[in-house]
Amino acid sequence: MERGWLWTRLGVSAVLLATGLAACESEQPVPIASPELREIGADNVVFGMVAFMTSRGIREGRVEADTAFMFADSAKVFLRRMRITFYNENGTARATVTGASGEWDQNTDRMTARGDVVLVVHEDGRRIESQELHYDPNRDRIWSDSATVQILPDGTVTRGSAFESDLEFRNVRIRSIRGRVIGREED
Repeated sequence: MERGWLWTRLGVSAVLLATGLAACESEQPVPIASPELREIGADNVVFGMVAFMTSRGIREGRVEADTAFMFADSAKVFLRRMRITFYNENGTARATVTGASGEWDQNTDRMTARGDVVLVVHEDGRRIESQELHYDPNRDRIWSDSATVQILPDGTVTRGSAFESDLEFRNVRIRSIRGRVIGREED
């Protein structure tokens, strides 16, 4: 009886060993990117990207994207579902920009956001909406050449053909104001 048990145990062990070796030798499925993603031709694709814009060691912005596409021959990063938070010198958030897509030049920190772009100024709660927005820290300028809507915290709405501002949002200019300016109704 003891011998039968030993042969059974050796037989089961041999079967398990053979199965294990066969599993090691068979090809395991490798995840493959979708055809759309492969057509982009990016050298690096980062999901859930977070990066920081700095100048002289001071953090000026936080760049977030659902997906970032990077190319070895370029400093530009193409972003999908992006969010950029701009900071002032003391480290507090000054403004946030969100958009469906955009570009960020890592050498100059210039940025363009596209598609349902929303700029929120934290200091006063102002909201500026446009289909495209440009940011250039070297020229102390943020602007849009597309139709723009500004909504103030009190409900005042201003529509125009474009806007331009300094990076402190102290000098905001909306060009070609059209339609009527709508404020909150009095009780």
